[in-house]
Amino acid sequence: MKKLFTFIILLCVGVACIEIREDYSERPKEPLSTDIRTRSISQFDTLPNPYTLTNMQFVHDSLSFSNVQLQPTDYYVRFLPQDSLQLHNLTYNYNLELFDYPLDLYIEEGGVYEDPTIQEGEITWQYTTVKPNFVFPPNIIYEILEECYIPPDNDTIPNTRSGELLFLEAAAFERLGYTVDPPIYPETKAGVKPTGRIRVYDNSLTQVPLPWEPVKGVKIRCHTIIKWATAYTDEDGFYTMSKKFSIGPHYAIVFDNIKDFAIWGNTWPIGKANYNMGWRSKNGHNRDLPVNSTAWPWAVVNNAAYEYHQMCEVTGISQPPANLKIWVWKNATSSSAPMLRHIGALIKLLNGHSAWLNFLVRITGDVIANILFPIFQGLLPDITVGTNNRDYRQIYGDTNHELAHASHFNQVGSAYWSKYISYIITYGAYGDGNGKNAELCGIGEMWGYAMGHIQECEKYDTTLLSVQYNWQIKDGDWIRPHIFWDLYRNNILTKKQIFDCLTSDVDTYSKLTAKMQTLYPAIFNAIDSTFNNNGIIQGGGNVAFYNQNVTSSTVVIGDTISVQNVSVSNGATLTLRPSSRIVIDQSFTVNSGSQFVID
Repeated sequence: MKKLFTFIILLCVGVACIEIREDYSERPKEPLSTDIRTRSISQFDTLPNPYTLTNMQFVHDSLSFSNVQLQPTDYYVRFLPQDSLQLHNLTYNYNLELFDYPLDLYIEEGGVYEDPTIQEGEITWQYTTVKPNFVFPPNIIYEILEECYIPPDNDTIPNTRSGELLFLEAAAFERLGYTVDPPIYPETKAGVKPTGRIRVYDNSLTQVPLPWEPVKGVKIRCHTIIKWATAYTDEDGFYTMSKKFSIGPHYAIVFDNIKDFAIWGNTWPIGKANYNMGWRSKNGHNRDLPVNSTAWPWAVVNNAAYEYHQMCEVTGISQPPANLKIWVWKNATSSSAPMLRHIGALIKLLNGHSAWLNFLVRITGDVIANILFPIFQGLLPDITVGTNNRDYRQIYGDTNHELAHASHFNQVGSAYWSKYISYIITYGAYGDGNGKNAELCGIGEMWGYAMGHIQECEKYDTTLLSVQYNWQIKDGDWIRPHIFWDLYRNNILTKKQIFDCLTSDVDTYSKLTAKMQTLYPAIFNAIDSTFNNNGIIQGGGNVAFYNQNVTSSTVVIGDTISVQNVSVSNGATLTLRPSSRIVIDQSFTVNSGSQFVID
């Protein structure tokens, strides 16, 4: 589990609920040119809302002989969360599609709106629509801005005065100065479900044509003023919106994935990353994300996570927990899988207030003077991924590494993972392979590193699976991912068979091999040899450790361990872990800079 980095936790406080109803008088008409995208308009200009109940009623009455009293289908509302917990509540408990800007603003591509009435560092107003029977949450400030009528797709006006086929939505836009379509045939003014494709550039490849990868399972969001719709891309990056639009809508990529995980990035530490693509054609919009795009690292992590979930579906390995939060940090290189949303309270119980705070300080790398305690578990990350100076392939491997941890967590539970975090609190990073829960940490990292590189190689270069594991582990050279790598590449065990051994009762190397012996007795000799060849030498009884030149960190486990004609050099650590005794005979040498440990 790689080093974590800075995050901010916001204070949760209670506030009173208020409701402000505006006068629903008709907005003044503004003549607009034929296309929002080409008219003379500035960033964040306010656009007239054709969906107000008064506008829709006026259009209907002026064009139809029928006397129909329209009823509001939606309220255009905004919320002002006072803390991150309230924002989380709106997003997840009330399942609201929230916009961090007014829906009637003109937002250009990549635009990020900053409300001038909100002080820096505070959560801004969140805008959306709700149904008239919506029960507003207590203690969260809200305003009902407008009562609206959103017609069904291609809803026509009955009994028109002209006798023509007229679409209510199109007529409402035209009344406020929008041009819907060239008025050749009335049918051309019907709404269209936008379609398109989203791709991301893979800068770790050099092939021709350019290696554009489809962005998989990500949410695409469109809106024309207060009417919005969403759709998810398929495995080829294509999407089709769920509603029809009469004019070209505003498009955005919201990094909320159909596989039940979300990328968190640009909007607060508890806000889903989103990228505004601007106003585009009602027929749809295609977008390629180059490396210099703000959305590029989010799209890469999104694809890696999507394909990891696919791998779990195929192999039967436990999926990461549902509603997974992945924080992407563009200015960091390290990644982690703390799963803090699930085990924060347990860590506090195990280590006390000061130890927990020290852990936060250690993983952030900086002392955050105003960090507040207690920390609300629901707002914390499951996974963090650092993308600074990393190419697509490196980010892909790192993300798979952390997701492998998340699957492991889902199998072993919070109590086990708390021991994992407690080891980091006590010894810092990976430690040196000794101390309480060292082997528990070692087993977890064996799985994370091996799976990260296996997934990476299976995507990019399967020939690498035929060679020895040759990736270095910073601050953790005692960890042995080489074991799982060799078990898999030599067709001794599958990913699922290895994962099935990583249960909550397996927290030492001897328990790991015992589990493998129980599950796979017919091939245990091959398993045992793989452990021995990679520096973990053990036996159920006496172990004779003879005639060895130890040049890399090695652990020897057994009841009685006999050592004879052994030297330790090259800065290595030899750890003997007997359950009964150690017998050291002649010629045992530990050279300068190396270590000998009895644990």
